[in-house]
Amino acid sequence: MIQTGEFRGFEVSTEDPGILVITFNRPDRLNGMDKLTIAAMNGVAVQTGFSLALSCDFRIASSAARMGSGTLRFGLLPDEGGHYLLLQMMGLPKTMDFLMRGRLVPAGEALELGLVHEVVEPDELMPRAMDLARELANGPQVAMRLLKRSLYNAADQTWEQSLEDIAARTPMADHHPDSREGVAAFRAKRKPAFNAWLEE
Repeated sequence: MIQTGEFRGFEVSTEDPGILVITFNRPDRLNGMDKLTIAAMNGVAVQTGFSLALSCDFRIASSAARMGSGTLRFGLLPDEGGHYLLLQMMGLPKTMDFLMRGRLVPAGEALELGLVHEVVEPDELMPRAMDLARELANGPQVAMRLLKRSLYNAADQTWEQSLEDIAARTPMADHHPDSREGVAAFRAKRKPAFNAWLEE
C-alpha cells in the first residue's frame, strides 16, 4: 500500500490494480495493518501528516520534501502518536531535540536521522515508490506479514518475549505453500514464484 500527499490531503492515485494506494487519517491503523505500507513524501509533512508518514513501514522522500513537528510553536503537544514513533526511530536525545525545538528538516537531513529510507528527485518519487511496492508484492506475503507483526512487537518486548512471539508464528510460514516454493526454487536455482495460492 502506498500513501502519498498532494495539496493538503492524501490522495488515491495509481494505474496498477495490483497496488493499493489509499487514504487514512489514523496512524495506528497504518501501523497495525498486516500489509506493508509505503509513504511517498512529496512536500511538507508536519503534525498529523508527519505522523502518518512515520507510521508507514517504508518512507521515500522527494529531495524537495520537508518534515517535522511544530506543535510547541502553538503551545500544543504532538498528535497522533508522533512522539512515540520518533522515539522508536531516533531514541530519546534526538527526539527531545527534534520536538522541543520544533524542527522542520529537509529530506537529506531526515535521511541522516533515519526518518526516511530513501531520497529521490521529485519526478522519480512515485516511480520509485511503485517499483518498491511491486518488489514487496512479489515476496512471500504470508511470511512477510507475519514478520512485520513480529518486528513491531519486538520493539516493545524483551529478548525472550520476541523469541516466543516469532516462534509462535513460524509454523504458519513453515507449512505454507510459499515455503515449499522457496525451497523448490533454491534447489532448481531459479527465482521463486511466490503467492500462486492467491490465484487458486
